[in-house]
Amino acid sequence: MARAGVLYSHVAKAAAQLAAAGKNPTVDTVREAIGGTGSKSTIAPMLKQWKAQHGGEVAAAGAGLPADLLEAVQGVYERVQEGAKAQVEQLRAEHQQAAQEAARVLEALYAEGRKLGAEREALADELANVKAMLAREQVARQKDAVAIVALESEKDGQAQRLADRAAEIRSLADQLAQARRQFEHFQDASATQRQEDKSAYEARIARTEQEAGTLRTYLQDSREALAVLRSEKVHLEHTLAEQLDAAREQARKLYEGTEAVNAAREMASSRQFEMEMAEERLDHSQQANARLEARLAELEGENVLLKAKAMVSVPKARGRKT
Repeated sequence: MARAGVLYSHVAKAAAQLAAAGKNPTVDTVREAIGGTGSKSTIAPMLKQWKAQHGGEVAAAGAGLPADLLEAVQGVYERVQEGAKAQVEQLRAEHQQAAQEAARVLEALYAEGRKLGAEREALADELANVKAMLAREQVARQKDAVAIVALESEKDGQAQRLADRAAEIRSLADQLAQARRQFEHFQDASATQRQEDKSAYEARIARTEQEAGTLRTYLQDSREALAVLRSEKVHLEHTLAEQLDAAREQARKLYEGTEAVNAAREMASSRQFEMEMAEERLDHSQQANARLEARLAELEGENVLLKAKAMVSVPKARGRKT
């Protein structure tokens, strides 16, 4: 027993949609099309009724041809058949009428011959004429028979051409399906390649960011060391100034103490040498910092380019998948 709501209209609509899509409507495909509702024993008689009313659409779906093309060919074939049948019926009617007329004439002639023996020769001539007319009718019937054979041959030729056309359409459908499979395989391979490129870009970005972080840490340490060297330089310069002042003051007060003055000068020279060494170390540190800053800027630019490439690749992959 079918579920509530399964009607002939539902079965007819599903079968028509399947036939329009080039699929042969069966009990299983129709049941699936209406949502899996209804039993096969209920759908089967409804589908049989629909096929009886729409034989052209079912034949089109089975042959893989459009229903309108098959209906047009069937219409031409039916018109040819109807025309041939009409001609045969007309010839048969004319022949029957001629035969009946000939029979009536012959009987009249025989009756008149029995009554009027003198007119036998005239009746014989008339009979010959009737026979000639029958011969002409027979020739005409033979011509009509030849025409009917020609029409049947043409019908067979049309049927063969239709079969060849159906085979060609099936071959084209197979080629189209193969092309679609190849295109889908190409899409999958492209998506896989884009995903691998994205992963490689992301890994390279991660390495670049890690290297940039290391360089930033090293640059910060170098900047701190440079600040310490600058502080030491200022301190040394201040100490040297104080010692020079003290040496000058001591030299002014203790002019006679040559040894003390010499010692102060030596100390000042030593401090001067230390200050020069500190300045040299400061110059080296500044040059190293400049190189580090240039490398950091280069890595940051490369990181920006890699991120831009990754962002461009991701939308393209998503667009092609959809």
